[in-house]
Formats: sequence, C-alpha cells, structure tokens
Amino acid sequence: MTAARPDLSVITVTHNGREMALRTLRSALGAADSVAVEWFVVDAGSTDGTPDAIERELAQVRVLRRDNRGFAASNNVALEQARGRYVLLLNPDVEIRPGTLGELVAAMDERPSLGLASVVQHGADGALQPSIRRFPSPLRSLGEALFAAHWPAMRTLQELETRPRRYAEEREVDWLVGAFLIARREAVQDVGPLDERFFLYSEEIDWCYRFRQAGWPVAHLPGIAIVHHCGGRSHGDLIAQLSHSRMLFAQKHYGPRRGEGIRAALALGHAGRIAVFGPAGVALRAARERVRAEWEGLRVILGRGEPPLGPPPDTPPTPTTTAALASPGEGAPLTS
Repeated sequence: MTAARPDLSVITVTHNGREMALRTLRSALGAADSVAVEWFVVDAGSTDGTPDAIERELAQVRVLRRDNRGFAASNNVALEQARGRYVLLLNPDVEIRPGTLGELVAAMDERPSLGLASVVQHGADGALQPSIRRFPSPLRSLGEALFAAHWPAMRTLQELETRPRRYAEEREVDWLVGAFLIARREAVQDVGPLDERFFLYSEEIDWCYRFRQAGWPVAHLPGIAIVHHCGGRSHGDLIAQLSHSRMLFAQKHYGPRRGEGIRAALALGHAGRIAVFGPAGVALRAARERVRAEWEGLRVILGRGEPPLGPPPDTPPTPTTTAALASPGEGAPLTS
C-alpha cells in the first residue's frame, strides 16, 4: 500500500555544528503541529559526529551522508526524493518561534499561486534580521560600495530592505535570505532544483529569480517568525566567496554590460573597505584580517584569484527542470 503524500518535506543541510543542528531539528519537530512531515538531513562531510548524533536522538529524521559539494548540491540530494506538497529548506542554525509548520502550510494553501516564501527573521538578541532583498544591479552594487546603508537618503540604493514596517506586511519581493524557504511542489517541478555551480551564497537569489521568471511569485509572510542564530555579514574567506557567487549570478542572468557594471561596483566596494580598515590594521588584528579578506575578494573579482570554495571543475549546469523530483507515493527509499 502506497504511503500518503506528506504535507511538507523538511530539508536541513549540516556540516559540523552538531549541537546547533540538534537544536534546530528539535525546534522544527516541536513546531510540526498537525501536518504530516518527512524529515531529511543531508550531512556534507561533518567531522564532529553530527550525523550520528542526529540518528541516535531523532529516529524520524532520515540522514543522508555525502561529500561536501556545496550547499545547493546537498539540498538537491534530498530535493530529488522529497514527496511533500511543499518543501522547506531549513538552515541548521534556526529555531521556529512564534508559529508552527501547520500555520506555514495553511498560509501556502491559502495562496495557490505563490511559489516560494519566507517569514520574519530575528537574531538571537531578538532584533530584526532584514531578509527581504532586491535583485542585484550595477546601481545597487554601487550604492553598497558607497555604504548606502549608513545614508537614509540612499537606502533604496542597496539590495537590503531595512525598513521594519515592511516586515510587518505581506508582500511580493525579489528574493529572500535562504535560511528558511518554503517552496510549492508544482513550482519546483516547473523551475527545477538549485543550481549546483553556486557552492555557497547566491543560490537562493538564483532560485528566486528563476521562480519569478517562470511566473511563480516570491513572498514575505509575516505571520510566522524564526530565530536565525548565525545570520550576518560574511567574514574571512567567505567575503571572497560571496563576491564570486554574485558574479556567477550576474554572468548567468544578465548581459555583459550589466555584469561588468556589477563587477566594477564590487571591486570598488572591496577597495573602499581596504581603505577604511587599512589604517586600523596597523594596531588591530581584526582590522588586518578584514583587509586581507577584502583584498582576496578584490583579487577574485578581478580574475586574479580563485574563490576559496567551489564545485569541482567538471560540475555541469544544473538542469532548469527536474523529472527526478519524486512523484506522489513514488519516493525512492532513503539510505544512510
């Protein structure tokens, strides 16, 4: 007898961080409410016992062990086998409060044209974490290079939506931070999985862009909230990774002129931060490390360095549609 299709497939990708991952899964399991949920963890090469700890404590979670081929590729491992009417990509550093997964599913059911959505995000200190973004453009990238966030008159010349009142209202958006994304099954079948060329960062920008291009709106839903413990600006080598991923997005979706405009703005941003942090680097180790990271980002943007992380050289583009997404009742058995 074929098992009934779940309401929701929850996918969490782990790479070490055992205790935070367990905390995330306990929170999600406690918020399941009355919906039928199937649980996936794709562990991308943890060395701290994360997958073993999850299997010992949470028998209902199916753990898949894979090499670390990046965030997008790891999510796709479970996405191919997901059977739920909806799929939730859940970061391993998130707690759900307030609200339940039942309320989230109900909200999507009430909006049948909606393809992809997220919710209000707070930091561990309770402060709002802005998660609504505008698509990258040369002008917005230039605004960020010129520290637009610090100038109220230039607030719209950046990707980030910082006005708190915007988060109290339901609204269609360009893209949403990928710590907590729920997608409609039919939309994923139409749009396809995450692009595995994005090893880290910008995979959610690419997915949201493709959803919107395919006619599936992307929306912020304010009725539910999460605590995102590790949100914030990238640091260290990840600054270069972020810029690399932004250029990959621009090269994929924009023409040469817009792409080069974004490249120039990113380069200006790195150079500007080197100038800002450089003098303090004489005395402060943190400033020296920031200058080193910004310099590496500049080298990557100018084509004189390689990103610190990335897919193997032979990784092909991810297909824009997927026939591998499991049909109702036909999910392949999961193995550890």
